This record gives sequence, structure tokens and C-alpha cells, in this order.
Amino acid sequence: MALPTFIIIGSMKSGTSSLHHYLGEHPQIQKLPAMKETNFFSGPPEGIPYPPGSKRIERLEDYERLFDPAFEVRGEASPCYALYPRRKGVPERIKDIVPDAKLIYLVRDPVDRAVSHYHFRVAVEDERRPLREALTDFTDPNSLYTCPGFYAAQIERYLQHFKDGRILVVDQSDLLTDRQATLRKIFAFLAVDDSFTSPRFDEEANTGRELRTYSYFVVLHRRVKASRLLQRLILQRLSPEQRRSIRQAVQRLSSQPLDPPQLDDDTRCRLQDIFVDDVDRLRALTGEAFPTWSL
Repeated sequence: MALPTFIIIGSMKSGTSSLHHYLGEHPQIQKLPAMKETNFFSGPPEGIPYPPGSKRIERLEDYERLFDPAFEVRGEASPCYALYPRRKGVPERIKDIVPDAKLIYLVRDPVDRAVSHYHFRVAVEDERRPLREALTDFTDPNSLYTCPGFYAAQIERYLQHFKDGRILVVDQSDLLTDRQATLRKIFAFLAVDDSFTSPRFDEEANTGRELRTYSYFVVLHRRVKASRLLQRLILQRLSPEQRRSIRQAVQRLSSQPLDPPQLDDDTRCRLQDIFVDDVDRLRALTGEAFPTWSL
């Protein structure tokens, strides 16, 4: 039975796509599944649907097919695994099926993470509320903008089932500013050659700079499933570089760049107030200072 030996559990909008890409370059690590965010351990929606376009593998046999037993190190990335209380019971499900898995948790300044998440949803998920309105529902524990930023609360739930030596917390800021050293730490954690490097480590995936706004008709078209026959006959015959060039050309014709939102001082202070206790607990749990954060 081939199952993951490590899992990137989050957090959303903290560099998981880039890390997914970097780890797949290492020759000792199986290239991570093309289906990023399998959501296998996330559980049923329970009244809170998954984001538009998201998929979830539900059967164990389908999940197993993603992993190659020829590789000793195999993994996947699903940021919804650190999204309590929106997604409950995730640590328990992971412990039940892959009790020896190593867990990687990417984090970033929770205020900046919330703003980045809003920016993303304006571009791709039809968020139309002003930034201040979208981020100020502080009483809702399921808020998609604040819930993922309570990092200590998420880790504390995992520590009930996994020893702290099996959880590596990585600051996204380190991955951005000191990438080689940060990747060496991650490779060492996964027990693979930590001296490995690649020119592709200079690339970043899913940055805010790439976000664009689309016309109504393009958004509507996204919601219509593409023909499997078309994918098989045309798209799958193209190289990844060719598909990327076509996608970028379509984006330029049907969209315009989306400027980053600006957070007013009052809302920023209110967000800092709701996150400060959790950040203090995170520093105590990890021994990390997170010096670039705003709180």
C-alpha cells in the first residue's frame, strides 16, 4: 500500500503551491500529485462547501493511486487540513491512516495572509464585498479570512495526535528571502539529500502578482466542465510550457491585472487584536520569533 510519508497541511495563501513545486524537483521525492489539494482527509463539507472548482478524493483506493511505492518519500499538499473549525477531524483521520507521516505547516503574518486571501477570492471566487466589510466578521469562527490564521490553534489539535518532532513549521518569509537554507531544513526534515538544488527553486507559484480580474463570461465559462474529449485530444498532447503559454495568452486577452487591496489602519489593528494571543502561543510552541510579522 503506497501512501504519503509527508503532508503539507497548510496554511492557505502561505506558499504551499511554491513548496509543492520545489519538493517535486528533488530526485528522492516522488513528484507531488498534479492534483494539488486532494482534500482526502478534510472530510465531508458538513454544511460548509469547498471553494468553487475544488475537488476531493473520497475513496482510499483512489488516494493510493497518487503515490508510487518506488519512492521512499512521497507527499501531498492540502491547505484545508489546517482549517479547524471549518474542517473538523482532520488530524484524527491522518493519524488513523498514516500515523507515521511527517507534517509541514507553512505560516505567514496572519493579517497579511487574510488580505492575500481576499485578493485571491476577488480574482477567482467572485468576492465582491469591500475589503473592510469582508474582513470584519470577527465573531464568525468559520470565517475563511480569519480561521486559517489561527496557527497555534491548528497545531495544538495536531499535537494531540502527533509528536512535535513530526511537525515542521516554516515561515513563508524565510521561504521567500532565504529559500536555499529553508529548503535545506525541509529536506533534512524529510531525510533526503539536503544539499540538492535546482534552477527552478528561483520560481514562485500563485503569487499575488499573477492575479487578474476576468469578464463575467470568462467566470461563467470556468464553471462549465471542459470536455474530457477535448482535453484528451488537444490539451494533453501539449507540453506544460505550451499549455502555460496558451493560458497566459487567454488571460491577457480576457482580463486585466488586479491591484493589491489596501487595508485601512483601523481594520488592521482590529485584526492584530484578534490574532495576537494565537501568535504568542505559536512563538511559544515553535521557539521561532517570526521577526518580520506585524504582531
